[in-house]
Amino acid sequence: MKIGILTFHRSINNGAVIQCYSLSKKLKEIFPNHEVEVIDYHMPKIDDLYSVSYAKLFSGNLKNKLYGLYSLLKDPSYIKHLRQREHAFKSVAGYLPLSPRSIYQNDADELFSYINSRYDVVIAGSDAIWNYVVRGYPNPYYLSEGVKCLKMAYAASCYGMNYENIPANQRKEIKKILDTYRFIGTRDEESNIFLKSIGCLLEPSHTCDPTVFLNVNDLPVKEEYIIAKLRERGFDFQRRTIAVMGTDKLCRYVKSMYSSDCQIVALYSYCPSAEINLHDLTPYEWAFVFRYFTVTVTTFFHGTLLSLRNGTPVVAIALINEFSEVHTTKVEDVLGRLNLKDCYYKIIDYTDVEVKLKLKKKIDYYLNNNVSDTIIERMNKEAETSTIFFNELGKIVNNG
Repeated sequence: MKIGILTFHRSINNGAVIQCYSLSKKLKEIFPNHEVEVIDYHMPKIDDLYSVSYAKLFSGNLKNKLYGLYSLLKDPSYIKHLRQREHAFKSVAGYLPLSPRSIYQNDADELFSYINSRYDVVIAGSDAIWNYVVRGYPNPYYLSEGVKCLKMAYAASCYGMNYENIPANQRKEIKKILDTYRFIGTRDEESNIFLKSIGCLLEPSHTCDPTVFLNVNDLPVKEEYIIAKLRERGFDFQRRTIAVMGTDKLCRYVKSMYSSDCQIVALYSYCPSAEINLHDLTPYEWAFVFRYFTVTVTTFFHGTLLSLRNGTPVVAIALINEFSEVHTTKVEDVLGRLNLKDCYYKIIDYTDVEVKLKLKKKIDYYLNNNVSDTIIERMNKEAETSTIFFNELGKIVNNG
């Protein structure tokens, strides 16, 4: 049988690439006698979210324009660093089992026609493919009734939207589409709440993000090359290291507490205040290097999971906003499942002295205690939630 995966694999986003790589690799391992492909579909409006240009830097509302101006004044090479990061994604697709045909359009007619002509089963997910705020509606990633082959969802997420604001007619249409699925696996509780609110006939099952079961030692990278690259940047393998995955403001915040005790490494955005910048790693290199850090401080979901997958403890931070005030964030959700919620902090701003003391206490603990075995054990347990999906897919492919 031919199995197609529909997800975000072309985004300039490390986590999006690695989750796709991990799911496709797992499917090929479990079902070696069947064809597995990543459907090479991407939308111009999604790609535009990650594009780099001076024009985009000053687009949008006044707040965005002011931030663009601030970024350039603070670091005149800001665009250059963004383009370096963008360049790191040029070759990533070569490690994915892409479909022979690439489809690049916002509507879905050509996509659905291609799916119907080529696949027996199509899997929607993982990632926030059903996010209403970003994707809007109609959303090709729902796989409407125009798709005639068998449909399943793996760790699909609606996260990030105030779903109560979706018009009633669109809620009915989404329910009608999802009622044609054979299996729906969701990544987080917020997605379950939405699907239940629209009266979805299928009971959604929790399925972990694919990065949870990723074998980081099987990534397409050479360790000796990574070590050489880190040494070239000035990385000291003998020093305790705090990796920061977030803004330069977060980097300065961490550095104010630990500049003399640890080397501070920026892992996602270029941060002028970091000792070492690794913003231009490929997604595969990025997923691999967490093993060299003592602790990771991050605001990112996949940054949290890849650090943990490497056995490196995490201090996860979420800035309180309109959404996170009333909803469970995706990082909070997954850390709760891993029984690691004590390393998650919601903060209003970085000036809160009480919160800073709590963060320092937690980071200090991780700097002085090896918790790697406990982390790996909990990640492996969470990985077991994927079994229900693979068993269901096994019934389908084994029955032809």
